[in-house]
Order: sequence, then structure tokens, then C-alpha cells
Amino acid sequence: MKKFLSKIITVFAAVALALSVTACGGNDKTTVRVYMPDGAPAVALARLMHDGMDNTEFTVVQASTIAARVSTGAADLAIMPVNAAATLYNKGTDIVMLTVNTHGNLFIVGDGDEIELSDLAGKRLGVIGMGNVPDQVMRMLLNKAGVEFEISENAVAGKVALRYAADGGELMPLLKTGKVDYALLAEPAVTTATDPDGNLKKSVVLDVQQAWFDEYEFEYPQACLIVRGEFLDDNKDYVDAFVDTLAASDGWAERNPDKALAAVKAHMESGIQSTLTTLTATTVENCNIRTDKADTARLDCDDYFKLLTMLETGAGSFALDKAPDLEFYRQA
Repeated sequence: MKKFLSKIITVFAAVALALSVTACGGNDKTTVRVYMPDGAPAVALARLMHDGMDNTEFTVVQASTIAARVSTGAADLAIMPVNAAATLYNKGTDIVMLTVNTHGNLFIVGDGDEIELSDLAGKRLGVIGMGNVPDQVMRMLLNKAGVEFEISENAVAGKVALRYAADGGELMPLLKTGKVDYALLAEPAVTTATDPDGNLKKSVVLDVQQAWFDEYEFEYPQACLIVRGEFLDDNKDYVDAFVDTLAASDGWAERNPDKALAAVKAHMESGIQSTLTTLTATTVENCNIRTDKADTARLDCDDYFKLLTMLETGAGSFALDKAPDLEFYRQA
């Protein structure tokens, strides 16, 4: 009975929050523009897209374009890689982190059984998102394991040959045609690549989240929700209601994968198609979606950012020049 009452209370709370957002919660703009990359970030917002919100326009875009939507001011709110958000903030872009929404959904897929990082030496590894979280996490893990790497389309003796693709949709054909031996993918693309009835029929050979935690003992933040600072100043009630509604939607996509998939596809930017072909409860669970408000997520973010300031990218440069200051994080 207690569990039943708890569920009823949760449902009513979510409805109340949704109503507060659809009423605009003090929004002064005619249309609020919300952008997110295809894949897990879009799944994180699937409940809000499914239910709809007055005066709010959701658009799912290719991952490689999300930073430009934010830096140009096209997006009022957006989900984007945490490192990209930190970089834009350090460059003076007026944004504030509201939440961290995905906490690691990366897996290496290929043929055969489980492997160690050292087994990648001499192999070609396809990687999504050059310079973003997947690439950075992979490089830090290889450095920790003492495994050398270089960018190359061909195998390199004793080193991992990294070959980059913008996203899973671009990388999976390289895996299918044998142009890479393994691929670092994010869910939900991992499910597509390992579907026994699909075109690739690959296996998960390494859980990146487990490898990371074994080395660093905290979850790495992957994607976050940001807001334009000016928009936040003018629409605090709307932003608060948006974040609370998003938090209340945690678990919805896992319980309603078909509805979540339909919501993502219905909000794709004109002219592009989602890379998602299927979505299951297990897939959503592996996306590691959880809404942590910025003040809660700050310590893990700060630890991750500090690691980025020590990750060399060549020619004396580092993945991040400095960790963002406290003004980057929305305070409770």
C-alpha cells in the first residue's frame, strides 16, 4: 500500500510540474528553443517531448552541430557534452549548467569475447566524437593503462590506431566493412550494433564505465543541460519548472521505450533521420540517464574537468585550459 501511494504521489507531482511548465512559469519568450543531440541526450528529454510543453520547441540534431547551436545563441536550453559546455563557458559564452543528464553510456563493440585495454594495441579502434567526452575518456583510460595510440586509418604495431567518426551512424558502417576492428559507441547505438538480428551482430567487449570507475572511482559526467544566462535571468520560474519536470521524468523512457523512441523521431531536425532504430528498457538503462542538479553534480564535474586540464592533445595543448569557476554551476 505504501509503495502504491508513493507512486500515486509521484504521478501527481509530475503532473503538477508539467502543468507549471506548460503554463510557461514566467517565460517571457514567444517560443523557447530547446536543442539536444540524437541518442541518449534526446532520450533523456523524451518524456517532455512526448507530453509537449506550451511555447517550447524541441529539436533533435546531429551531435556534431550542438555546440554551434549554443555558441551562436540559437538554443535557449540545450543538452550537450560537459566538456564542450565547459570550453564554451571558458571562452566567454554566457551559459549556466543546470543538470548532468547522462553519466556514462560508452562501450567498445567488436567480435569475440571481453578484452582488456592492452588488447587494443595493434588494432584499429573507431571512436565517436573527436575531442568530446567519448574520445577524452578513451584517451585517459589508454594513458592510465600505458597503451600508446595515434590517429591512423591503418593498424600501427604496438599502438592503438584511432579513427574518428562524428557519431554512431557514421562509425557503424566502418565496423561493418572491416575498416576498424573495434568501435567505441554510446548507447543506444550499442544496442543497434549488437542486435543479433541486425546488420552487424557484434558483441560488447569492454564496458567503459567499469574501466573508468576501476581507475578513478567516480562516474564521469557525459552530457549536461545548459541554459543561456540571459534567458535564465529573465525566466527563472520557467527554468526551475523545466528542471523539476525533467527530474520527475527519470525512469519514464525505461518504462515506455516505444513512446520515447517515437518522441525522438518526431522531433528530429528537418532533413535528418535518427540513428535510433530500436529502443528497449535495457537499452535505456544502459544509457545511464539520471537528472542530477548542478550543485549535486559539481564535484564529479570538477574532478573530470581537472583531469581534462592534464590531458595533452598535442603541440603543448590540453583538452581544457582550466576548470570552470563556480558561476558555471546553477546553485540550488
